[in-house]
Formats: sequence, C-alpha cells, structure tokens
Amino acid sequence: MKVGISLASFISADFVGLFDFYSKTFDLKEVEDLRSEIFRGADASGVIIGFSAPVVYEMLNIQEWANPRGTTQYLTFECESDQHVADATERAIAHGARLLHDPYETYYGAFQSVLADPDGNVFRINYFRPT
Repeated sequence: MKVGISLASFISADFVGLFDFYSKTFDLKEVEDLRSEIFRGADASGVIIGFSAPVVYEMLNIQEWANPRGTTQYLTFECESDQHVADATERAIAHGARLLHDPYETYYGAFQSVLADPDGNVFRINYFRPT
C-alpha cells in the first residue's frame, strides 16, 4: 500500500491572512476549486496546505483541541539552495514571521532557518544538501 500526504492544515481565526502569509512567502498558488467561506488551499508541489476557520473544530468533532498549547507539529518547506533558504527567510520576516533560529547548517548537513508564522505556528525553511 502506497501512502502519501495530500493535505496539511492550519486552523486560524484569520485563516485568510495566514493563507496570504504562506502563499506570498513561498509563492504558492491557490487551489481555487477548494475555496469556501471557511477554507483556503495552497498548492505546495502536490501537497495542499489548508487554512481553515475555527468552525472546523466542531465540524470534525475535535473541540477539545480548540485551544492547543505548544507546538505539536511543524511544516518544513524545502528550497533549492542555501541562498533560497536565506531569501525565503527574509520574505517570511517581511510578511510578519518571527525568526526563531538564524539560517544555519544542521548536524545532518541541511541548511535551514526556524520561524514562527503570524499565528505563532513554528515552521522551517530548509535545503537538504545532496551528498
């Protein structure tokens, strides 16, 4: 059985603003067929990043997760070079992200930065250097 990720989602009171942040930072195109009053989707090379209004907590019957504390997951955006990591990091900051870790070389040979989006969600911008 082959399994892949089709959709990774954020829930935000400002789901349109968060969609705008990620689409502008990473030049992601909207999946317009999915647009609704409570959802926006951005195509990230075949994986859709979803942005939902808080009403989905009730729709999915997951109300107990409506007030999360701490980061339990994060997205990593893959770039093509160290320079692309640096450029995307600067764009993210310009669009309202908070830098948590300057771009650096990891112990496993990647070059990455760590940021928090305008809602406080942690994400990484990464270039996994080929060996």
